[in-house]
Amino acid sequence: MRLPSRFGGKKILRAALTASAIVATLGFETTPGQAQGFFRWFDSLFPIGPNRVWRGSPRSHPRAARNAFRRGLNTSGAPSEPETKSIESANPERPLLVIASIADQRVSLYNHQGLVARSAISTGIAGHPTPKGIFTIIGRERFHRSNIYSAAPMPFMQRITWSGIAMHLGVVPRHPASHGCIRLPAEFAAKLWGWTKIGERVVISPQDVTPAEFAHPLLPAPKMRVLAEADKAPSLEAPGASVVVAPPQRVNPLQYAELLKVKVAAAVKSVKEISAAISLKRQEVARAATELKSVARAHASASWKAVAAARAKEIAEADASAKQQKSALAAAQFSASEGDALSRAKVDRLAKAYEDATAAKDAAALAKLNADATLAESVAKLAIAKATSAAKVAEAADAIRRLGEARVVLNAVTNAEKEARRRAMPVSVLVSKKDQRIYVRQGLAPVFDAPASVRDPERLLGSHLYIATAAKDDGTSLKWSVVSMPIQNAEELNDRRMKTGLVDELVDATADPRGPPSGPAEALERIEIAQEVRDRIAERLWIGGSLIISDLPLSSETGNIGTDLTVKIHEKD
Repeated sequence: MRLPSRFGGKKILRAALTASAIVATLGFETTPGQAQGFFRWFDSLFPIGPNRVWRGSPRSHPRAARNAFRRGLNTSGAPSEPETKSIESANPERPLLVIASIADQRVSLYNHQGLVARSAISTGIAGHPTPKGIFTIIGRERFHRSNIYSAAPMPFMQRITWSGIAMHLGVVPRHPASHGCIRLPAEFAAKLWGWTKIGERVVISPQDVTPAEFAHPLLPAPKMRVLAEADKAPSLEAPGASVVVAPPQRVNPLQYAELLKVKVAAAVKSVKEISAAISLKRQEVARAATELKSVARAHASASWKAVAAARAKEIAEADASAKQQKSALAAAQFSASEGDALSRAKVDRLAKAYEDATAAKDAAALAKLNADATLAESVAKLAIAKATSAAKVAEAADAIRRLGEARVVLNAVTNAEKEARRRAMPVSVLVSKKDQRIYVRQGLAPVFDAPASVRDPERLLGSHLYIATAAKDDGTSLKWSVVSMPIQNAEELNDRRMKTGLVDELVDATADPRGPPSGPAEALERIEIAQEVRDRIAERLWIGGSLIISDLPLSSETGNIGTDLTVKIHEKD
C-alpha cells in the first residue's frame, strides 16, 4: 500500500499510536472501525486547512493544542488528567448549579452549601465558540455519539441546547479546543453525570462568577397547600397496627405530591381488592346457579310425583268404593237367600278384594301425603335457592359497581398525582425587558406567559439568575441564591479579542450611554408583574425554581417542548 505523499510512515504510525492512546483513555475497544471513526472525530476538532488563517496566539493554535495533547501522554499511553479540585460529598444536595468560565477554562459546581467541585475544561475555538448565557440540562446520555461530527464519541453527555452544545468527556488541553461543547476530564465527567439531573441550571460566563445568598421581599414566595380532610392520604396499615401520625395541615408541592402518591397506592390496592372480591363473587354466583338448577330439578320431580300420587289415590279410592259396593251387594244377596257354599265363597272373595282395595287406597293416600310433603320441602328449597342466587348476583353487581367507582377514583388520583408531580418540578420564570413579557415553564414545557413591564426601560437591567436553593427552617419559605452575568467594558473585550485572535471587529470604547446595569435587588424592584401572575407562579414554586431577569429576549434555543427558558449573551450586548 502506498502512503500519501504528504505523510511519512513515522507520522502515520505516531498518529495511530496517539489515536489508540485516546481510545484507551476513554475506555473504548480499539476495533479498526472505531479507531478510524475516532481519527475523523479528532481531526474534526481542529479544522484548520491550508486556505484558513489563524489570527490567534501560537499557544491557542489548534495544531499547538494537538501537540500539547500529545506531550501530555504519559508512559502508559493515557493523557494526563487536568487538575481537578473536588471538595464534594458522595451525594451533594440538590439543586446544583453549574458555572463554566470561558476566561478561566474552568467549571464549578455549587449547591446551597457552597462550592461542591471544580475542574478544568475546554470550550469552543474561534469560529465555533461556546455560547454564553443561562441554560439548562435538557438531555443526558451515558454514551452518546455526535449527530454532527462523524458519530464522534461523547461519553457522559449532558445536553444544554438542541443545536448541538453539551458537556461531555473529552480531551482537555487547558485552553479552547472544542467545536462549542464543554469538554470535561474523564473522572469529573463521570462524577458530574452522576450528580446532576435534567432541569438543573448551567451558566456559561465570559468570566468566573460565584452564586451569592440573596434575600428580597419581592422574590417569589411559595404558596402552601392547606389540606382538607379529603386531601389527607389514607393509612395503608393493617387493622390493629400502630396509628399513623396525621400529615401536616399546610404542605408544600413536594409533600402534596407524596400524599397523592400514597392515595394512588391506596386506590390501586382498593381496585385490586375489589377485583379479587368480584372473582370470588362470580364463583359464588356460579355455585348458586348450579344449586338452583339442582333444586329446580328436584322440585320438578317432586311436583310430578305429587301429581302422580294424587292420581293414584283417586284411582285407589274409586276402586275401593266399587269393590265395597260389590262386596256389600254380594253379602246382602247371600243373607237374603241363605245361599250355598259357592255363594259364600263369592262373598268372601269380594270382601277380600274390598279389603285389598282399601289397603291400596290407604297406601295411595300415604304416598300422596309423602309426595305433598316432599313437594312442600322442594318449594321451600327452591325459594331459598332463588333468593341465594339473586343475592349473589346482586353482590357481584354491587362489587362491579364499586370496582367502576374505584377505577374512577384511581384515574382521578392518578391524574392529580401526575399533575402534582409536574407542579413539584422546578418552575422556570423569565422576565425579558426586550420582549416586555414574563414566561413561565415547568418540566421543560410552557405553562403560560403574560405581559410584563420594566421601570426606566432605557436603563440596563443586566442578566440575573435567582435560584431557590433550599427550604428555610419554617418549612414554608425558601432560601435563594443569585448569579449576575458579568458585563465586560469595551477595553477588556477588545484586549481579550486581540490576545485570542478573535478580532472580527472591535467594539467602540466609548462609555455605554445606558449606564451600568442594575444589581440583583434593583432589577427585582424595577420589574412590574400583575398580582394574578405572581399568584400562579406561587402555586408552582418550590426548591429548584428559578427566575431570570434580563434585558435580552427569549433565546431561539427555547423550543416548544423539551427545552427550558434560555438567555444567550453576545459579546456585543
